[in-house]
Amino acid sequence: MSVHSIRLAGDPVLRKKCKKIRDFASVKGLVEDLRDTLMAFRKKEGIGRGIAAPQIGISQRAIYIITSEFEGEMLNPLIVSHGPKEVLYWDACFSFKAAFFVKVLRWEEINVEFFDLAGNRKMLKATGGLSELLQHEIDHLDGILFVDRAILDSHGKYPLIMREEWEKLGRPSMA
Repeated sequence: MSVHSIRLAGDPVLRKKCKKIRDFASVKGLVEDLRDTLMAFRKKEGIGRGIAAPQIGISQRAIYIITSEFEGEMLNPLIVSHGPKEVLYWDACFSFKAAFFVKVLRWEEINVEFFDLAGNRKMLKATGGLSELLQHEIDHLDGILFVDRAILDSHGKYPLIMREEWEKLGRPSMA
């Protein structure tokens, strides 16, 4: 349908808790816009696995994911359980122009309940990079940004790397 501009840090919509979707069929256009915007970002920037509705200015609980493990919409996604282990990941965000990465602590394994456009309730077990991605996108729906999750290193500093350096390191996802 439409490619939208990505809302950038400082836009109040990124800090709002999103509304639960009640009529799944009514968000078909939103899902298409999320998909098209994600595809356009991937084509332009060479990165991008997921996008959340607030990033295009819509305060509804919808995300769109494109990975080898899962592709499609997740409406009203909810983390219903997680494994015992947390892992450090390098994380970035379109709403910060993916200009830099910080280290965040995320669950290595999660179970997510969500709905598709037909209103079917689904469950997905996600591990590794997909788990990290889903936690990032679901955080967006609660007004939480990746920088809010940045962790301190052993020297009391926030590990940060510019995108160019991340690219030189071979795009590492885990610390």
